Amino acid sequence: MSNRLYYMKVFFLQYKALFLWGPAIFVLGFVLAAAVFRGPKVPKTEEDYTNALKTGEHLFENKRYDEAFEYLIYPGEHGYPKARFLLGEMYYNGWGIEKDLRRAFEYYRQAADDLIEAQYMAASMFFRGEAKNLPKGMAATMLTEAAYHGSKRAQRDLGIYSLMSAEYEQAYFWLSLAAQTGEERVLKALKSAADKLTDYQRGLLDTEIKGFVARK
Repeated sequence: MSNRLYYMKVFFLQYKALFLWGPAIFVLGFVLAAAVFRGPKVPKTEEDYTNALKTGEHLFENKRYDEAFEYLIYPGEHGYPKARFLLGEMYYNGWGIEKDLRRAFEYYRQAADDLIEAQYMAASMFFRGEAKNLPKGMAATMLTEAAYHGSKRAQRDLGIYSLMSAEYEQAYFWLSLAAQTGEERVLKALKSAADKLTDYQRGLLDTEIKGFVARK
């Protein structure tokens, strides 16, 4: 036997297990990796969509946004308001996906009839010039609705807009409700509005504020 054949035989005997089991181990590893990284299955039933929403919410709350998106996109496109709102948040802030204000506004607006915070975000994007395709007057209506439903951010914005428009009674009303958050900017704006009113006007408004109950 030549030296070359001898060494080839020794090499094969030493690494026989690798030659025999190597391909099998590779295939097994590939299958396991595919199982781990394949992502969520495509929902087929309402239960599947509900479970995808729950999983997506959990991942979102834990700031695992890229994974959350993979789950939320299914119930979001299927019409689930909470999923649409969370997708709007992700697109608006660039969480787990490239920032896209147009897509964010679309999702907020789709969820606005069911979720107050989505209604607020759609309206506030319009007022900030981040969205331009709302019918005239709709943004103000949406913001007012959100404020009456108890959104502190909507109450704050309405109060500040009213103050800027010299509508001091409205400003005082909304800023008094928003001031419960203790936000410094709101407290300063409330003082400015209060200084423009008489004691009598403030007394009437304080009674109204005390009896305010957020709409359901």
